[in-house]
Parts: sequence; structure tokens; C-alpha cells
Amino acid sequence: MAEFGQVDLTSCDREPIHIPGSIQPHGCLVTCTISDFVVLRHSANAAEMLGHEALGIGSDLVALFGSEVIHDIRNGLTLSVTQRRPVFLLSQELAPDARFDMAVHVVNGEVVLECEPAAATHRATKFLTQLHGMMDRVRKTTDITRLFDVVTMLMRGLLEYDRVMVYRFADDWSGKVVSEARALSLESFLGQHFPSADIPAQARELYRRSPIRMIGDVKYTPVPIIEGEGLAPLDMSLGQLRSVSPIHCEYLTNMGVGASMSISIVIDGALWGMIACHHYSPRVLPIAERAVVQMFSEFFALQIIVILKTTRLQVAERTHGLIESVLRNAASVSDMPAYLRGQISRLAPLIQSDGIAIWIDNEWTGHGISAPKEVQSEFVELARRKAGTQIWQSDHLVKDHPWIAAHTAHVAGVLIIPISPQPENYVFLFRREIVQTINWGGDPQKTYEHGPHGPRLTPRQSFAIWKEQVHERCLPWSSFDIEAAGQLRSALIEVMGVYHQQQLSERADADLRQRMLNEELNHRVKNILAVVQSLIGRPVAKDRTIEEYVEVLRGRIKALASAHDQVARTDGG
Repeated sequence: MAEFGQVDLTSCDREPIHIPGSIQPHGCLVTCTISDFVVLRHSANAAEMLGHEALGIGSDLVALFGSEVIHDIRNGLTLSVTQRRPVFLLSQELAPDARFDMAVHVVNGEVVLECEPAAATHRATKFLTQLHGMMDRVRKTTDITRLFDVVTMLMRGLLEYDRVMVYRFADDWSGKVVSEARALSLESFLGQHFPSADIPAQARELYRRSPIRMIGDVKYTPVPIIEGEGLAPLDMSLGQLRSVSPIHCEYLTNMGVGASMSISIVIDGALWGMIACHHYSPRVLPIAERAVVQMFSEFFALQIIVILKTTRLQVAERTHGLIESVLRNAASVSDMPAYLRGQISRLAPLIQSDGIAIWIDNEWTGHGISAPKEVQSEFVELARRKAGTQIWQSDHLVKDHPWIAAHTAHVAGVLIIPISPQPENYVFLFRREIVQTINWGGDPQKTYEHGPHGPRLTPRQSFAIWKEQVHERCLPWSSFDIEAAGQLRSALIEVMGVYHQQQLSERADADLRQRMLNEELNHRVKNILAVVQSLIGRPVAKDRTIEEYVEVLRGRIKALASAHDQVARTDGG
């Protein structure tokens, strides 16, 4: 890692934050063998905090803690291995008249015990009492925006942090504060965007794996871990007390934050967002209370899943209804390409966009903000190369396709939908560049105490980085957009398939009629030639001149024509 004096926001991506080699001082840590509970390493404050002066490398925890505590730890480890995360053991008496809340788990065959002074019983009871009512409020809330507001309000009332926010990740891992409950004296962060660099990739992975992350005091002095010889660095990915990156502490200090807690929102195994709690003075939330918060956050995530799935179903039904109304009369259409060109404006509301175009039978038809004429052929070629027969989308076209650079104000992103089994017909949806002014939510006149390296690591600077990242981009295409595009693709491919089948059938019928007509015409021509041959073949007196012969032949043809007229003027008698 670079020298800390050279640290910037990009340094976070390279920092091995899962093996800090130290912990926060509001608790202590002991690790031991899984078979006989012999101490392998411990934090420098463990002996004093636990009240066991003899605790050190090689100590027997069974003798120090007692068989009853070790029995509870073994049971907890079994559950931890099953759940793949730490299990909380509350109010364990690890020394006479000294009770601790513990988080236990196994990593690389090593038992990790994290101990914090037990919370007062009345506080834990208060949290459990309020939990049922909070879950009931969440269960009854079916609008996702309202849900966020309910959760921030309930969490702030329960935890008494100065600020509680719901923070949602975008597809590019930038984030936005979508709800906030705060003390009236604080400036608002609601609606503010934060770049992906503020929470680097390895930190997001730790948030996904470990539901709760608390910093009791951003200015704490780390407590080192004392290790036995030959041991690899301790992986503290699931640790409750894991020491925090000094870069992150400096960042929080430059925001004026004194303590924080983050609760992960995990949807279908992926990090979806977080509940972020800020306090402007040191604050430690005991394990028992964090356990209640974890239960509530998991219930909150389940309610988000219910709302998202319900919304997805509603979107699918609305999309199906719109497609059905547009294509209701398509079965009787004799010219499907012309019909679809005429319906393009009705297809536009299907997916939020600034313009739509259809390329069918080598003809481009647009509605709204469409690709300029000079790059339409480029889009068709792009569709053939990138999409083929699958949906393809980009919210940053110019990154790999510089030919659109002069037009990103109108066309910064595209969603391409193939509408025929072969790569030849497409629907294009366009979105213009997002023009955003990203402002830091803090009061620009307000001054905070800076970290040890000054104001260098600040949210305001990270915004400058993110402004470059969002340049020439459009609003990202959501999963709902892709699903709606898939429905449209399926419907139009079916319609186009029926149309092409009908065209083939009509072409086959026309070919059959043409062959029958040709055969009939051939037959009649032959009949006419036979009549002409018979007229010419009738004998003529030998002494007549060629002129007389022609006159006789003309008379015979005239008589034949007169006879034909007589037949034609009657009713076929």
C-alpha cells in the first residue's frame, strides 16, 4: 500500500481492509483452536477487559471461562457455520460478576470470539418490545418510497442517532440518499449522490457478507492483535470489532461525523443498499441492540423484495396491456411494416425514453428524439454487431462508439430490441445525456474539524470525480426496462412471424394461380393457333392470285370473328 501521506480516494480500492491486525477499543478479541479452545491470538486489551490476567497465547479457555460458557460457544459455532455468519451469545459470565455479549464464528479453522460489555437488560428489553410494532408498520407499507421514510423514522426513534438514512446503490455502484430522518439542527443529505469510489469494491463485499458495521468513535486508537508465531493474518471480514480503514475515519471526520453504523440491505444475495446511521459524537450500540437492528433490517429487506416483485408484476401487466392494444388489429393487416411504422408513437410509452425508432424492411422511422440521419446507418450496424437477436443496451454509448460524440446531448444511450428471428429488423429506444449538478448536502459555510491530512479526503472532492464519471451518460436502463423490452420483443417477433408466414402462404397461392393461368393461356393460345392453321389449310382454287387468296383468308377470319361475336352477345347459348 502507498504511504498514508499519499492517500487519495482511489487508494481505498487497494487497501486490505479485511486483515487490519487491530480492533476497535470498545470490545476485545480472542481466537482459539476449534478442538480444545487453546488461545492462538488475542487483542492487547483482552486480559484486562475480561478480568483474566493470565490470558495469553496458549491459554486454556475452558479453564478460564468454564465449561458452561464453552458449551454455549460450541452450540453457537454450530449455528454460525450453518448460517455462515457470526452468532450472538448474550450476557455470558466470562469472569465473576462480569458479563459480556459475544459474537462467535469460525474462519479458516480458527474460532473467533469477540466480547463487548453486556448491555443493560432494560435497554435490550425496550428494543425487543419495539421490534414487533416496527415490523408491523413495515408490513403495512406497500409503497417503496413511503417504506424508506417509515424505516428511517422508526430507526432514528429506536437508535437515537443524529441522522439515519436509506442509501441505495445504482448499477454503477454510485449511490443516492433516498430517505433521511435527522436532527433539525443538521443540514440535509436527502437526494444527494455519492460516487462509487466512496465505498470501494472490497468494502461493498464486506457489507454484503457482514450485515452490520459499527464505528463507536471515528477518532479511536486501534488495539493491536497479539498473535502466536507462524500464523497468517487474521481474516476479519465477519468481525464485529474489525478496525476501520484510517482513510474511512478521515473521510467521516471531514463530514463532521463522530460515530456511525451501517446496516446492509441484501436482496437476492446482492448488496442493494444500506441503512446508514451517523452520530456527531462517539456512540457505541451494544451487541444485544445490534441483534435487534439486524432482525429488523432483514425484515425490511424482505418487504422491499415483496414490493419489487409486486411492482414487477404490475409493470409486466401494464406492458402486456399496452402491447395488446397496439397489436390488437395486427392479424388483419396486409402490410405489417407500414402498420408498425404508423404505431411507433403508441409504442413510445412502453419504456421511459426520449425517442424511439424502428428499422424494418431497410427503412428508418423515428418518433421523438431519434438518431440524426447521418448516424442512422451506424446504429443499424451496431444493432447487427452487438444485438443480433438479443436485447442490447448502453447508457454510455460514446465510451466505445466515438461516432456518436457530436450527438450525446440528444442520444447518450440506446436500448436495441430485435423484432425478427433473423438480425434484420429492430426497435431503438434513445435517452439523452443526463445533465446533473451534484452538490454536497452539507452547508458550504459550515466548517468541520479535518482529519490528520487536512481536507483532502472529503465528499466534495469525491463529487468532482463523479461528475467526470457521469459525463455523456444517460439514465441507466433498469431491470424493469429490460423486462418490458423482452415482452415487446416476444410480441413483435410473434406478430412478424405470423405476418411472414401469411406472406409466404399468399405468395404460394399467387404462384399456384399464376401457374394455372399460364397453363390456361397456353392452352387457349394453342387452340387459336389450331384454328388459324385450319383456316390457312382450307383449299383454294389453283387459278387464283395471291391477292385473291389473301382476300379469301381475310373473309374467313372475319366470318370467324362474326361467329365469336354472336356467341359473346348471347347468354352462352
